Amino acid sequence: MLEFLDLPASLLFLILLAGFLTGILHGATGMAGGIVMAAVLTQLIGIKAAFPVMTVTLIFSHASRVLLYAREADWPTAFWVLLFAAPTIAVGASVFAWLDPKLIALIMALFLFASFPIKAYARKHELQVGKKLLAAASSLWGLLAGNVIGPGFVLAPFLLGTVMNRLKFVGTLAIIVLIMNAIKLLVFGVTDLMNLELFALGVVLGLVTIPGNWLGKKLLSQVEDADHLRYINTMTFLLACYFAYSFYAEWD
Repeated sequence: MLEFLDLPASLLFLILLAGFLTGILHGATGMAGGIVMAAVLTQLIGIKAAFPVMTVTLIFSHASRVLLYAREADWPTAFWVLLFAAPTIAVGASVFAWLDPKLIALIMALFLFASFPIKAYARKHELQVGKKLLAAASSLWGLLAGNVIGPGFVLAPFLLGTVMNRLKFVGTLAIIVLIMNAIKLLVFGVTDLMNLELFALGVVLGLVTIPGNWLGKKLLSQVEDADHLRYINTMTFLLACYFAYSFYAEWD
């Protein structure tokens, strides 16, 4: 495991800089920031250590975005999603504890690639999401959410299907993913995945994302809904390729 207090200054600076920049990305898109940071940490400390660190980091990041978007967020929809997702998130996080690192990389790649046909189907059929469909999608999403970073890519079409603009979407997703990461932290805390050093690194990294989130919201206010979607799709594809390559490298 990483010894946080013995990190070289140059490596710590790189991690904190990446945290700030991905905080901007997170604030401007509502997602992608966490998974980009997870990709960076995977290279520096390994995928198995990166996920617990990011769980702590994202609690801070999403909490700051909940405050930033509190007025725009759809609180009843967030509550409805969590009502059905919370139990399956705990199950998914428990499963993660014994997954092999190369299998984690494969799951990440597959779920990112799978988000494209889901979003395409939603657009083609002009998906209108009612409470029953949202409840079913939330339950299935929770199983995935417990195992990966950035599961908002899969939940996004269902939230957008309730007719949300980009600001309401970012705020609502922030509430959902904040609680999701709190549940994962509780599960990781009773396993050997989490230790004091990883927790401390996650806290420091989370604090760095807060000003980044604030700048990200400023950028989001200048972006059209169509451009917002285009940016997210580009990042999704690049990250899917990255984790597919990571799986190939681990397998090889």
